[in-house]
Amino acid sequence: MDQIEEVRSKIDIVQFISEYVPLKKAGRNFKGLCPFHAEKTPSFMVSPERQIFKCFGCGKGGSVFNFLMETERIEFGEALRILAKRVGVKLVSYRSNDAEIEKEKLYQVNHLAAEFYHYLLLSHPVGKNALAYILGRGITKESLQLFKLGYAPNLPNGLQKYLIGKKGYRIEDLSKAGLTSSQNVNPFDFFRDRLIFPLKDHRGNFVGFSGRTVGVWEAGKSFGPKYMNTSETKVYQKGDLLYGLEITKEAIKKQNRAVIVEGELDLISSFQVGIENIVAIKGSALTETQVKLLKRFCDDITLTLDTDLAGDMAARRGIEVADAHGLNIRAVRLPEGKDPDELARKKPAGLKKAIEEAIPVYDFYLESSFSRHDSQKPEEKKKIGEELLPVFAKISDEILKSHYLRQLATRLGVSEEAISGQINKLVKKDFIAVLNSALVKSPAVQSRRQVLEEYFFCLAIQGKKEDKLKEVIDEELIKNPALLRIAKAMPDIPPELAEIYNSFYLYDFEDKIEDEKWLEKEIQKTSFELRKLTLQEKMKDLSNQMAILEKQGKKEELEKIEKEFQAVSLKLEPEV
Repeated sequence: MDQIEEVRSKIDIVQFISEYVPLKKAGRNFKGLCPFHAEKTPSFMVSPERQIFKCFGCGKGGSVFNFLMETERIEFGEALRILAKRVGVKLVSYRSNDAEIEKEKLYQVNHLAAEFYHYLLLSHPVGKNALAYILGRGITKESLQLFKLGYAPNLPNGLQKYLIGKKGYRIEDLSKAGLTSSQNVNPFDFFRDRLIFPLKDHRGNFVGFSGRTVGVWEAGKSFGPKYMNTSETKVYQKGDLLYGLEITKEAIKKQNRAVIVEGELDLISSFQVGIENIVAIKGSALTETQVKLLKRFCDDITLTLDTDLAGDMAARRGIEVADAHGLNIRAVRLPEGKDPDELARKKPAGLKKAIEEAIPVYDFYLESSFSRHDSQKPEEKKKIGEELLPVFAKISDEILKSHYLRQLATRLGVSEEAISGQINKLVKKDFIAVLNSALVKSPAVQSRRQVLEEYFFCLAIQGKKEDKLKEVIDEELIKNPALLRIAKAMPDIPPELAEIYNSFYLYDFEDKIEDEKWLEKEIQKTSFELRKLTLQEKMKDLSNQMAILEKQGKKEELEKIEKEFQAVSLKLEPEV
Protein backbone atom coordinates (compact mmCIF):
# COMPACT_ATOMS: atom_id res chain seq x y z
CA MET A 1 0.00 0.00 0.00
CA ASP A 2 1.49 3.37 -1.02
CA GLN A 3 1.26 6.38 1.27
CA ILE A 4 -1.63 7.98 -0.61
CA GLU A 5 -3.71 4.83 -0.13
CA GLU A 6 -2.55 4.61 3.49
CA VAL A 7 -3.85 8.11 4.19
CA ARG A 8 -7.09 7.44 2.31
CA SER A 9 -7.69 4.20 4.24
CA LYS A 10 -7.32 5.94 7.60
CA ILE A 11 -9.85 8.72 6.84
CA ASP A 12 -13.57 8.12 7.34
CA ILE A 13 -15.02 10.26 4.57
CA VAL A 14 -18.44 10.54 6.26
CA GLN A 15 -16.90 11.82 9.49
CA PHE A 16 -14.57 14.17 7.60
CA ILE A 17 -17.24 15.71 5.36
CA SER A 18 -19.57 16.03 8.36
CA GLU A 19 -17.16 18.64 9.73
CA TYR A 20 -18.06 20.79 6.72
CA VAL A 21 -21.59 19.69 5.82
CA PRO A 22 -24.39 18.32 8.07
CA LEU A 23 -25.15 14.81 6.76
CA LYS A 24 -28.16 12.58 7.38
CA LYS A 25 -28.40 8.81 6.97
CA ALA A 26 -30.10 7.86 3.70
CA GLY A 27 -30.25 4.06 3.40
CA ARG A 28 -26.68 2.85 3.02
CA ASN A 29 -25.44 6.34 2.20
CA PHE A 30 -25.52 9.80 3.73
CA LYS A 31 -26.84 12.97 2.13
CA GLY A 32 -26.85 16.72 2.72
CA LEU A 33 -26.89 20.12 1.03
CA CYS A 34 -24.06 20.53 -1.43
CA PRO A 35 -21.28 22.86 -0.19
CA PHE A 36 -20.26 23.70 -3.75
CA HIS A 37 -23.48 25.28 -5.02
CA ALA A 38 -26.64 26.79 -3.51
CA GLU A 39 -29.51 24.32 -3.18
CA LYS A 40 -32.58 23.82 -0.99
CA THR A 41 -33.13 20.09 -1.62
CA PRO A 42 -30.19 17.80 -0.76
CA SER A 43 -28.50 16.26 -3.79
CA PHE A 44 -25.08 15.67 -2.19
CA MET A 45 -24.42 11.98 -1.47
CA VAL A 46 -21.62 10.27 0.47
CA SER A 47 -20.94 6.52 0.32
CA PRO A 48 -19.19 5.06 3.40
CA GLU A 49 -18.77 1.76 1.56
CA ARG A 50 -16.81 3.24 -1.35
CA GLN A 51 -15.47 6.26 0.60
CA ILE A 52 -16.62 8.66 -2.13
CA PHE A 53 -19.01 11.60 -2.57
CA LYS A 54 -21.00 13.04 -5.46
CA CYS A 55 -23.38 15.95 -5.93
CA PHE A 56 -26.10 15.12 -8.44
CA GLY A 57 -26.84 18.84 -8.75
CA CYS A 58 -23.49 20.29 -9.82
CA GLY A 59 -21.69 17.04 -10.69
CA LYS A 60 -18.68 17.42 -8.37
CA GLY A 61 -17.50 14.18 -6.80
CA GLY A 62 -14.58 11.92 -5.91
CA SER A 63 -12.58 10.88 -2.87
CA VAL A 64 -11.79 12.68 0.37
CA PHE A 65 -8.82 14.27 -1.44
CA ASN A 66 -11.12 15.71 -4.12
CA PHE A 67 -13.46 17.06 -1.44
CA LEU A 68 -10.67 18.83 0.45
CA MET A 69 -9.10 20.19 -2.74
CA GLU A 70 -12.43 21.58 -3.95
CA THR A 71 -13.45 22.97 -0.56
CA GLU A 72 -10.12 24.60 0.27
CA ARG A 73 -9.17 25.34 -3.36
CA ILE A 74 -5.78 23.70 -2.92
CA GLU A 75 -3.56 21.36 -4.93
CA PHE A 76 -3.44 17.61 -4.33
CA GLY A 77 -0.10 17.75 -2.52
CA GLU A 78 -1.37 20.23 0.05
CA ALA A 79 -4.53 18.17 0.59
CA LEU A 80 -2.39 15.06 1.06
CA ARG A 81 -0.17 16.81 3.61
CA ILE A 82 -3.19 18.09 5.57
CA LEU A 83 -4.84 14.66 5.68
CA ALA A 84 -1.55 12.84 6.39
CA LYS A 85 -0.93 15.10 9.38
CA ARG A 86 -4.49 14.45 10.57
CA VAL A 87 -4.04 10.66 10.63
CA GLY A 88 -0.40 10.63 11.73
CA VAL A 89 1.21 9.46 8.49
CA LYS A 90 4.70 10.84 7.85
CA LEU A 91 5.08 11.39 4.12
CA VAL A 92 8.39 10.21 2.71
CA SER A 93 7.65 9.17 -0.86
CA TYR A 94 5.29 11.79 -2.28
CA ARG A 95 6.80 14.34 -4.67
CA SER A 96 5.06 17.67 -5.07
CA ASN A 97 4.37 18.92 -8.59
CA ASP A 98 5.59 22.29 -9.88
CA ALA A 99 2.36 24.14 -8.99
CA GLU A 100 2.42 22.83 -5.41
CA ILE A 101 6.10 23.73 -5.01
CA GLU A 102 5.45 27.26 -6.29
CA LYS A 103 2.54 27.83 -3.89
CA GLU A 104 4.57 26.54 -0.96
CA LYS A 105 7.40 28.91 -1.87
CA LEU A 106 4.97 31.85 -1.98
CA TYR A 107 3.72 30.97 1.51
CA GLN A 108 7.31 30.87 2.76
CA VAL A 109 8.31 34.16 1.11
CA ASN A 110 5.25 35.91 2.52
CA HIS A 111 5.87 34.45 5.98
CA LEU A 112 9.47 35.75 6.02
CA ALA A 113 8.31 39.15 4.73
CA ALA A 114 5.74 39.30 7.55
CA GLU A 115 8.46 38.51 10.12
CA PHE A 116 10.67 41.23 8.61
CA TYR A 117 7.94 43.89 8.73
CA HIS A 118 6.85 42.81 12.23
CA TYR A 119 10.39 43.08 13.59
CA LEU A 120 10.83 46.57 12.16
CA LEU A 121 7.60 47.81 13.75
CA LEU A 122 8.18 46.45 17.25
CA SER A 123 11.96 46.23 17.63
CA HIS A 124 13.79 48.58 15.23
CA PRO A 125 14.23 52.37 15.35
CA VAL A 126 13.00 52.70 11.73
CA GLY A 127 9.52 51.69 12.89
CA LYS A 128 9.38 54.09 15.83
CA ASN A 129 6.99 56.63 14.26
CA ALA A 130 4.70 53.96 12.85
CA LEU A 131 4.57 52.22 16.25
CA ALA A 132 3.70 55.48 17.99
CA TYR A 133 0.97 56.10 15.44
CA ILE A 134 -0.71 52.72 15.76
CA LEU A 135 -0.47 52.70 19.56
CA GLY A 136 -2.03 56.17 19.46
CA ARG A 137 -4.93 54.64 17.51
CA GLY A 138 -5.65 52.46 20.53
CA ILE A 139 -4.21 49.20 19.17
CA THR A 140 -2.40 47.38 21.99
CA LYS A 141 0.98 45.66 21.73
CA GLU A 142 -0.79 42.36 22.41
CA SER A 143 -2.94 42.91 19.34
CA LEU A 144 0.08 43.96 17.27
CA GLN A 145 1.67 40.64 18.13
CA LEU A 146 -1.48 38.54 17.71
CA PHE A 147 -2.27 39.96 14.27
CA LYS A 148 1.46 40.34 13.48
CA LEU A 149 1.27 43.94 12.27
CA GLY A 150 4.44 45.36 10.77
CA TYR A 151 6.06 48.33 9.11
CA ALA A 152 7.53 48.60 5.61
CA PRO A 153 10.43 51.10 5.64
CA ASN A 154 10.58 54.01 3.23
CA LEU A 155 13.34 52.37 1.22
CA PRO A 156 13.32 51.17 -2.40
CA ASN A 157 14.78 47.76 -1.61
CA GLY A 158 14.77 47.14 2.14
CA LEU A 159 12.77 43.92 1.87
CA GLN A 160 14.83 42.76 -1.13
CA LYS A 161 18.07 43.09 0.81
CA TYR A 162 16.62 40.82 3.51
CA LEU A 163 14.90 38.16 1.38
CA ILE A 164 17.46 38.05 -1.46
CA GLY A 165 20.65 39.09 0.31
CA LYS A 166 20.13 37.12 3.55
CA LYS A 167 17.56 34.42 2.80
CA GLY A 168 18.66 33.45 -0.71
CA TYR A 169 15.44 34.03 -2.60
CA ARG A 170 15.37 35.37 -6.16
CA ILE A 171 13.80 38.58 -7.38
CA GLU A 172 11.38 36.39 -9.41
CA ASP A 173 10.13 34.83 -6.17
CA LEU A 174 9.35 38.26 -4.70
CA SER A 175 7.69 39.38 -7.91
CA LYS A 176 5.41 36.31 -8.00
CA ALA A 177 4.42 37.03 -4.40
CA GLY A 178 3.52 40.63 -5.30
CA LEU A 179 6.22 42.04 -3.02
CA THR A 180 8.02 44.04 -5.71
CA SER A 181 7.08 46.41 -8.49
CA SER A 182 9.24 47.75 -11.27
CA GLN A 183 9.78 50.91 -13.25
CA ASN A 184 11.79 50.19 -16.39
CA VAL A 185 14.24 47.51 -15.26
CA ASN A 186 14.78 48.42 -11.61
CA PRO A 187 12.56 46.45 -9.22
CA PHE A 188 11.58 48.17 -5.98
CA ASP A 189 9.68 47.11 -2.87
CA PHE A 190 5.92 47.33 -3.42
CA PHE A 191 5.18 48.46 0.18
CA ARG A 192 7.10 51.49 1.45
CA ASP A 193 6.49 53.68 4.52
CA ARG A 194 3.30 51.82 5.42
CA LEU A 195 1.78 49.95 8.30
CA ILE A 196 1.54 46.33 7.22
CA PHE A 197 -1.36 43.99 7.91
CA PRO A 198 -0.39 40.43 6.97
CA LEU A 199 -3.20 38.57 5.24
CA LYS A 200 -3.62 34.89 6.12
CA ASP A 201 -6.04 32.28 4.87
CA HIS A 202 -8.20 30.43 7.41
CA ARG A 203 -5.53 27.72 7.71
CA GLY A 204 -2.91 30.28 8.77
CA ASN A 205 -0.87 30.50 5.56
CA PHE A 206 0.54 33.96 4.77
CA VAL A 207 -0.93 34.83 1.38
CA GLY A 208 -0.43 38.59 1.04
CA PHE A 209 -0.45 42.00 2.71
CA SER A 210 -2.42 45.20 3.11
CA GLY A 211 -0.46 48.40 3.66
CA ARG A 212 -1.86 51.59 5.21
CA THR A 213 -0.31 55.02 5.13
CA VAL A 214 1.09 56.13 8.47
CA GLY A 215 -0.63 59.11 10.05
CA VAL A 216 -3.41 61.29 8.63
CA TRP A 217 -4.36 60.52 5.05
CA GLU A 218 -6.12 63.05 2.83
CA ALA A 219 -7.28 62.40 -0.71
CA GLY A 220 -5.19 64.36 -3.19
CA LYS A 221 -2.67 65.39 -0.55
CA SER A 222 -1.20 62.15 0.75
CA PHE A 223 1.21 60.03 -1.30
CA GLY A 224 -0.60 57.11 -2.90
CA PRO A 225 -3.88 55.52 -1.82
CA LYS A 226 -4.77 55.13 1.83
CA TYR A 227 -4.62 51.34 1.52
CA MET A 228 -2.61 49.20 -0.90
CA ASN A 229 -3.07 45.46 -1.22
CA THR A 230 -0.96 42.71 -2.68
CA SER A 231 -1.87 42.16 -6.31
CA GLU A 232 -3.62 38.85 -6.94
CA THR A 233 -1.22 35.91 -7.02
CA LYS A 234 -1.34 32.11 -7.08
CA VAL A 235 -2.13 32.16 -3.34
CA TYR A 236 -4.05 35.43 -2.90
CA GLN A 237 -7.37 36.42 -4.42
CA LYS A 238 -9.02 39.37 -2.72
CA GLY A 239 -12.54 37.97 -3.03
CA ASP A 240 -11.60 34.73 -1.28
CA LEU A 241 -10.12 36.15 1.92
CA LEU A 242 -11.82 36.79 5.25
CA TYR A 243 -9.33 38.78 7.32
CA GLY A 244 -8.81 37.46 10.84
CA LEU A 245 -10.66 34.17 10.31
CA GLU A 246 -7.66 32.03 11.27
CA ILE A 247 -7.84 33.68 14.74
CA THR A 248 -11.59 34.15 15.17
CA LYS A 249 -13.06 30.97 13.62
CA GLU A 250 -13.42 29.13 16.95
CA ALA A 251 -15.38 32.04 18.46
CA ILE A 252 -17.55 32.14 15.32
CA LYS A 253 -18.25 28.42 15.63
CA LYS A 254 -19.07 28.73 19.31
CA GLN A 255 -21.53 31.60 18.80
CA ASN A 256 -22.78 30.32 15.41
CA ARG A 257 -22.55 33.89 14.16
CA ALA A 258 -19.98 36.00 12.34
CA VAL A 259 -19.86 39.78 12.65
CA ILE A 260 -18.61 41.23 9.36
CA VAL A 261 -16.76 44.55 9.10
CA GLU A 262 -14.95 46.26 6.23
CA GLY A 263 -11.40 46.89 7.38
CA GLU A 264 -8.51 45.48 9.36
CA LEU A 265 -8.61 48.22 12.02
CA ASP A 266 -12.40 47.79 12.38
CA LEU A 267 -11.74 44.14 13.17
CA ILE A 268 -8.77 44.58 15.51
CA SER A 269 -10.40 47.40 17.54
CA SER A 270 -13.63 45.38 17.87
CA PHE A 271 -11.70 42.24 18.80
CA GLN A 272 -9.92 44.14 21.58
CA VAL A 273 -13.21 45.06 23.27
CA GLY A 274 -14.47 41.48 23.28
CA ILE A 275 -16.17 41.05 19.89
CA GLU A 276 -14.17 37.96 18.95
CA ASN A 277 -16.58 36.31 16.47
CA ILE A 278 -15.60 38.75 13.73
CA VAL A 279 -14.08 38.86 10.24
CA ALA A 280 -13.27 41.66 7.79
CA ILE A 281 -13.80 41.88 4.04
CA LYS A 282 -12.37 44.25 1.46
CA GLY A 283 -15.14 46.66 0.52
CA SER A 284 -18.85 46.07 1.02
CA ALA A 285 -19.48 43.02 -1.14
CA LEU A 286 -19.49 39.43 0.10
CA THR A 287 -18.38 37.01 -2.60
CA GLU A 288 -19.70 33.49 -3.13
CA THR A 289 -16.35 32.05 -2.00
CA GLN A 290 -16.50 34.05 1.24
CA VAL A 291 -20.11 33.00 1.81
CA LYS A 292 -19.26 29.31 1.36
CA LEU A 293 -16.37 29.70 3.78
CA LEU A 294 -18.56 31.41 6.40
CA LYS A 295 -21.23 28.73 5.99
CA ARG A 296 -18.73 26.16 7.23
CA PHE A 297 -18.44 27.94 10.58
CA CYS A 298 -21.86 29.47 11.26
CA ASP A 299 -25.47 29.88 10.17
CA ASP A 300 -25.89 33.59 11.04
CA ILE A 301 -24.01 36.68 9.89
CA THR A 302 -24.26 40.28 11.09
CA LEU A 303 -23.20 43.01 8.67
CA THR A 304 -21.49 46.03 10.25
CA LEU A 305 -20.45 47.86 7.10
CA ASP A 306 -19.72 51.50 6.33
CA THR A 307 -22.21 51.59 3.47
CA ASP A 308 -25.86 51.97 2.57
CA LEU A 309 -26.76 48.33 1.98
CA ALA A 310 -29.96 49.20 0.14
CA GLY A 311 -28.25 51.51 -2.33
CA ASP A 312 -24.97 49.59 -2.77
CA MET A 313 -25.48 47.14 -5.65
CA ALA A 314 -22.34 45.15 -4.83
CA ALA A 315 -23.45 44.73 -1.21
CA ARG A 316 -26.92 43.68 -2.39
CA ARG A 317 -25.49 40.99 -4.65
CA GLY A 318 -23.44 39.64 -1.75
CA ILE A 319 -26.54 39.50 0.44
CA GLU A 320 -28.44 37.63 -2.28
CA VAL A 321 -25.62 35.07 -2.42
CA ALA A 322 -25.62 34.69 1.37
CA ASP A 323 -29.39 34.23 1.40
CA ALA A 324 -29.22 31.64 -1.40
CA HIS A 325 -26.71 29.63 0.65
CA GLY A 326 -29.02 29.58 3.66
CA LEU A 327 -27.32 32.14 5.91
CA ASN A 328 -29.50 34.23 8.23
CA ILE A 329 -28.50 37.87 7.73
CA ARG A 330 -28.83 40.82 10.09
CA ALA A 331 -27.58 44.38 9.69
CA VAL A 332 -26.28 46.85 12.28
CA ARG A 333 -27.46 50.45 12.38
CA LEU A 334 -24.34 52.49 13.16
CA PRO A 335 -24.52 56.17 14.17
CA GLU A 336 -24.06 58.39 11.12
CA GLY A 337 -20.42 59.00 10.27
CA LYS A 338 -19.15 56.36 12.69
CA ASP A 339 -17.38 53.11 11.93
CA PRO A 340 -16.71 50.06 14.17
CA ASP A 341 -13.10 51.13 14.78
CA GLU A 342 -14.10 54.54 16.17
CA LEU A 343 -16.98 53.14 18.21
CA ALA A 344 -14.81 50.38 19.66
CA ARG A 345 -12.26 52.98 20.82
CA LYS A 346 -14.69 55.61 22.09
CA LYS A 347 -17.96 53.80 22.91
CA PRO A 348 -17.32 50.05 23.08
CA ALA A 349 -20.57 49.45 24.97
CA GLY A 350 -22.43 51.30 22.21
CA LEU A 351 -20.86 49.12 19.53
CA LYS A 352 -21.76 45.93 21.40
CA LYS A 353 -25.31 47.14 21.88
CA ALA A 354 -25.66 48.04 18.19
CA ILE A 355 -24.50 44.55 17.22
CA GLU A 356 -26.86 42.91 19.72
CA GLU A 357 -29.75 45.00 18.35
CA ALA A 358 -28.98 44.23 14.70
CA ILE A 359 -32.18 43.79 12.69
CA PRO A 360 -32.99 41.37 9.86
CA VAL A 361 -31.36 42.72 6.72
CA TYR A 362 -34.65 43.04 4.83
CA ASP A 363 -36.05 45.22 7.63
CA PHE A 364 -32.87 47.26 7.23
CA TYR A 365 -33.60 47.63 3.51
CA LEU A 366 -37.13 48.87 4.28
CA GLU A 367 -35.97 51.41 6.85
CA SER A 368 -33.17 52.69 4.63
CA SER A 369 -35.32 53.14 1.55
CA PHE A 370 -38.23 54.81 3.35
CA SER A 371 -35.84 57.14 5.20
CA ARG A 372 -34.41 58.39 1.90
CA HIS A 373 -37.67 58.74 -0.05
CA ASP A 374 -40.96 60.49 0.70
CA SER A 375 -43.47 57.64 0.50
CA GLN A 376 -46.37 60.14 0.23
CA LYS A 377 -45.34 61.23 -3.27
CA PRO A 378 -46.22 58.96 -6.22
CA GLU A 379 -42.85 59.37 -7.93
CA GLU A 380 -41.04 58.56 -4.68
CA LYS A 381 -43.22 55.47 -4.16
CA LYS A 382 -42.05 54.32 -7.57
CA LYS A 383 -38.40 54.80 -6.56
CA ILE A 384 -38.94 52.78 -3.38
CA GLY A 385 -40.54 49.99 -5.40
CA GLU A 386 -37.73 50.02 -7.97
CA GLU A 387 -35.20 49.79 -5.15
CA LEU A 388 -36.84 47.11 -2.99
CA LEU A 389 -38.82 44.85 -5.31
CA PRO A 390 -35.75 43.37 -7.06
CA VAL A 391 -34.33 42.59 -3.61
CA PHE A 392 -37.47 41.03 -2.15
CA ALA A 393 -38.16 39.07 -5.35
CA LYS A 394 -34.92 37.14 -4.81
CA ILE A 395 -35.59 36.09 -1.20
CA SER A 396 -35.25 32.32 -1.34
CA ASP A 397 -37.76 31.50 1.43
CA GLU A 398 -41.32 31.98 0.13
CA ILE A 399 -42.83 32.70 3.56
CA LEU A 400 -40.22 35.37 4.27
CA LYS A 401 -40.71 36.84 0.80
CA SER A 402 -44.49 37.05 1.29
CA HIS A 403 -44.00 38.78 4.66
CA TYR A 404 -41.83 41.57 3.23
CA LEU A 405 -43.94 42.09 0.13
CA ARG A 406 -46.99 42.53 2.36
CA GLN A 407 -45.09 45.04 4.53
CA LEU A 408 -44.00 46.97 1.46
CA ALA A 409 -47.56 47.15 0.13
CA THR A 410 -48.86 48.37 3.50
CA ARG A 411 -46.21 51.06 3.93
CA LEU A 412 -46.63 52.30 0.37
CA GLY A 413 -50.42 52.31 0.75
CA VAL A 414 -50.96 50.16 -2.35
CA SER A 415 -52.67 46.82 -2.90
CA GLU A 416 -50.83 43.52 -2.61
CA GLU A 417 -52.09 42.80 -6.14
CA ALA A 418 -50.11 45.79 -7.45
CA ILE A 419 -46.98 44.54 -5.71
CA SER A 420 -47.56 40.99 -7.02
CA GLY A 421 -47.98 42.36 -10.54
CA GLN A 422 -44.62 44.10 -10.42
CA ILE A 423 -42.98 41.02 -8.90
CA ASN A 424 -44.39 38.84 -11.69
CA LYS A 425 -42.86 41.17 -14.27
CA LEU A 426 -39.47 40.85 -12.58
CA VAL A 427 -39.75 37.08 -12.21
CA LYS A 428 -40.81 36.70 -15.86
CA LYS A 429 -37.88 38.81 -16.99
CA ASP A 430 -35.42 36.76 -14.90
CA PHE A 431 -37.02 33.50 -16.05
CA ILE A 432 -36.59 34.41 -19.72
CA ALA A 433 -32.93 35.29 -19.09
CA VAL A 434 -32.34 32.00 -17.27
CA LEU A 435 -34.20 30.05 -19.96
CA ASN A 436 -32.16 31.63 -22.74
CA SER A 437 -28.97 30.80 -20.84
CA ALA A 438 -30.14 27.23 -20.30
CA LEU A 439 -30.96 26.79 -23.99
CA VAL A 440 -27.40 27.76 -24.84
CA LYS A 441 -25.81 25.51 -22.22
CA SER A 442 -28.38 22.71 -21.86
CA PRO A 443 -26.72 19.34 -21.16
CA ALA A 444 -27.57 16.24 -23.19
CA VAL A 445 -30.67 14.47 -21.87
CA GLN A 446 -30.24 10.77 -21.07
CA SER A 447 -32.32 8.35 -23.13
CA ARG A 448 -34.81 6.03 -21.45
CA ARG A 449 -32.45 3.11 -22.10
CA GLN A 450 -29.53 4.89 -20.40
CA VAL A 451 -31.69 5.66 -17.36
CA LEU A 452 -33.01 2.10 -17.08
CA GLU A 453 -29.62 0.45 -17.54
CA GLU A 454 -27.88 2.65 -14.95
CA TYR A 455 -30.81 2.31 -12.51
CA PHE A 456 -30.63 -1.49 -12.81
CA PHE A 457 -26.90 -1.44 -12.04
CA CYS A 458 -27.53 0.80 -9.00
CA LEU A 459 -30.15 -1.64 -7.69
CA ALA A 460 -28.03 -4.73 -8.26
CA ILE A 461 -24.78 -3.33 -6.85
CA GLN A 462 -26.20 -1.46 -3.83
CA GLY A 463 -28.56 -4.38 -3.12
CA LYS A 464 -25.73 -6.97 -3.37
CA LYS A 465 -27.55 -8.72 -6.22
CA GLU A 466 -24.68 -8.84 -8.71
CA ASP A 467 -25.99 -12.19 -10.03
CA LYS A 468 -28.92 -10.27 -11.54
CA LEU A 469 -26.48 -8.45 -13.81
CA LYS A 470 -25.52 -11.74 -15.47
CA GLU A 471 -29.17 -12.48 -16.23
CA VAL A 472 -29.83 -9.22 -18.10
CA ILE A 473 -26.50 -9.46 -19.92
CA ASP A 474 -27.20 -13.04 -21.02
CA GLU A 475 -30.54 -11.80 -22.41
CA GLU A 476 -28.66 -9.01 -24.23
CA LEU A 477 -30.74 -6.34 -22.45
CA ILE A 478 -27.71 -4.10 -21.73
CA LYS A 479 -26.31 -2.13 -24.66
CA ASN A 480 -23.93 0.35 -22.98
CA PRO A 481 -20.35 -0.91 -23.68
CA ALA A 482 -18.99 0.59 -20.43
CA LEU A 483 -21.64 -1.16 -18.33
CA LEU A 484 -21.00 -4.45 -20.12
CA ARG A 485 -17.28 -4.15 -19.38
CA ILE A 486 -17.97 -3.36 -15.71
CA ALA A 487 -20.30 -6.35 -15.31
CA LYS A 488 -17.85 -8.75 -16.95
CA ALA A 489 -14.83 -7.41 -15.02
CA MET A 490 -16.37 -7.42 -11.53
CA PRO A 491 -14.97 -7.33 -8.93
CA ASP A 492 -11.78 -6.09 -10.61
CA ILE A 493 -12.99 -2.83 -12.15
CA PRO A 494 -10.70 -1.21 -14.75
CA PRO A 495 -9.35 2.13 -13.45
CA GLU A 496 -10.87 4.06 -16.35
CA LEU A 497 -14.35 2.78 -15.37
CA ALA A 498 -13.97 3.26 -11.60
CA GLU A 499 -15.82 6.59 -11.56
CA ILE A 500 -18.85 5.10 -13.33
CA TYR A 501 -18.82 2.05 -11.05
CA ASN A 502 -18.54 4.19 -7.91
CA SER A 503 -21.52 6.30 -8.99
CA PHE A 504 -23.78 3.21 -8.63
CA TYR A 505 -23.20 3.33 -4.87
CA LEU A 506 -24.37 6.93 -4.62
CA TYR A 507 -27.90 6.67 -6.02
CA ASP A 508 -30.32 7.75 -3.30
CA PHE A 509 -32.65 4.81 -2.52
CA GLU A 510 -33.01 6.01 1.11
CA ASP A 511 -34.07 3.15 3.43
CA LYS A 512 -35.89 1.20 0.70
CA ILE A 513 -32.64 -0.48 -0.37
CA GLU A 514 -32.69 -2.37 2.96
CA ASP A 515 -36.14 -3.83 2.20
CA GLU A 516 -35.55 -7.20 0.49
CA LYS A 517 -39.09 -7.45 -0.91
CA TRP A 518 -38.99 -3.95 -2.35
CA LEU A 519 -35.56 -4.62 -3.85
CA GLU A 520 -36.62 -7.86 -5.52
CA LYS A 521 -39.77 -6.27 -6.91
CA GLU A 522 -37.87 -3.22 -8.21
CA ILE A 523 -35.26 -5.40 -9.91
CA GLN A 524 -38.01 -7.45 -11.58
CA LYS A 525 -39.87 -4.32 -12.68
CA THR A 526 -36.72 -2.71 -14.12
CA SER A 527 -35.60 -5.87 -15.93
CA PHE A 528 -39.12 -6.17 -17.39
CA GLU A 529 -38.92 -2.56 -18.64
CA LEU A 530 -35.51 -3.26 -20.17
CA ARG A 531 -36.87 -6.39 -21.83
CA LYS A 532 -39.88 -4.48 -23.20
CA LEU A 533 -37.68 -1.65 -24.43
CA THR A 534 -35.34 -4.12 -26.16
CA LEU A 535 -38.30 -5.74 -27.95
CA GLN A 536 -39.64 -2.33 -28.99
CA GLU A 537 -36.25 -1.39 -30.39
CA LYS A 538 -36.11 -4.72 -32.21
CA MET A 539 -39.57 -4.14 -33.72
CA LYS A 540 -38.54 -0.68 -34.87
CA ASP A 541 -35.45 -2.11 -36.53
CA LEU A 542 -37.46 -4.86 -38.22
CA SER A 543 -40.05 -2.32 -39.37
CA ASN A 544 -37.31 -0.26 -41.02
CA GLN A 545 -35.97 -3.40 -42.73
CA MET A 546 -39.47 -4.31 -43.97
CA ALA A 547 -39.93 -0.86 -45.51
CA ILE A 548 -36.61 -1.16 -47.36
CA LEU A 549 -37.31 -4.73 -48.60
CA GLU A 550 -40.81 -3.77 -49.77
CA LYS A 551 -39.39 -0.85 -51.71
CA GLN A 552 -36.78 -3.16 -53.26
CA GLY A 553 -39.43 -5.80 -54.13
CA LYS A 554 -37.66 -8.63 -52.25
CA LYS A 555 -40.75 -10.67 -51.33
CA GLU A 556 -39.11 -13.78 -49.85
CA GLU A 557 -36.84 -11.79 -47.53
CA LEU A 558 -39.79 -9.52 -46.66
CA GLU A 559 -41.96 -12.49 -45.62
CA LYS A 560 -39.16 -13.79 -43.41
CA ILE A 561 -38.79 -10.42 -41.64
CA GLU A 562 -42.58 -10.11 -41.27
CA LYS A 563 -42.72 -13.47 -39.46
CA GLU A 564 -39.92 -12.37 -37.17
CA PHE A 565 -41.76 -9.08 -36.54
CA GLN A 566 -44.95 -10.98 -35.57
CA ALA A 567 -42.99 -13.25 -33.22
CA VAL A 568 -41.43 -10.27 -31.45
CA SER A 569 -44.76 -8.44 -31.23
CA LEU A 570 -46.35 -11.47 -29.54
CA LYS A 571 -43.72 -11.27 -26.80
CA LEU A 572 -44.86 -7.71 -26.07
CA GLU A 573 -48.48 -8.73 -25.53
CA PRO A 574 -49.44 -8.94 -21.82
CA GLU A 575 -49.95 -12.42 -20.44
CA VAL A 576 -53.61 -13.39 -19.82
